Amino acid sequence: MTAVPELRTLVERAAARRHMLEGLIESVPDDYWQRQDPGDDWTAQDHLRHVATVDRMLVDLLKAAQESSGALWAGDTSDAAVLEERRVALMDGVREQNVGALVETMRESREAAVMAVLGMSVAALEREVRVAGAPQGLPLRTYLAIWAEHDSEHEAAIRQAMETPPDATTLTLAARRARGNR
Repeated sequence: MTAVPELRTLVERAAARRHMLEGLIESVPDDYWQRQDPGDDWTAQDHLRHVATVDRMLVDLLKAAQESSGALWAGDTSDAAVLEERRVALMDGVREQNVGALVETMRESREAAVMAVLGMSVAALEREVRVAGAPQGLPLRTYLAIWAEHDSEHEAAIRQAMETPPDATTLTLAARRARGNR
């Protein structure tokens, strides 16, 4: 099957965003991953965990768009709490992975997502996708355009966390770990 040109363009945009994110990841010192912007519920590493796993939900959504005529819900649920639980469960599934393993998971998940996106039909792109908690649905093609830019939000959040000085507790724990490693 030949990919729809629109989808190739979206995949290229997503790849460019991913390249920027991976460049940032390579530059983050190991001791910065637990930093957190005061206005954010997540640490820099939580953002990485999310990016490493969220494409799995997209693959499921695209499969449903191709195989079923039923309503399309992101995360396969109309319940916002259940959607959040599913997102958290994906992140928890990689909680013990170090940054290198998370990057590998992120790459594998993206590869599966790209294959799913490129396999979409034009007709499926017109289907409405609903997101639990959102007031209205949007065409799948618009949802995919948002997906293509998704990494930039987390890249910005990681940058913001990196710029945030660690709190006193984090500094104390780091000092204790350093003394223990001598």
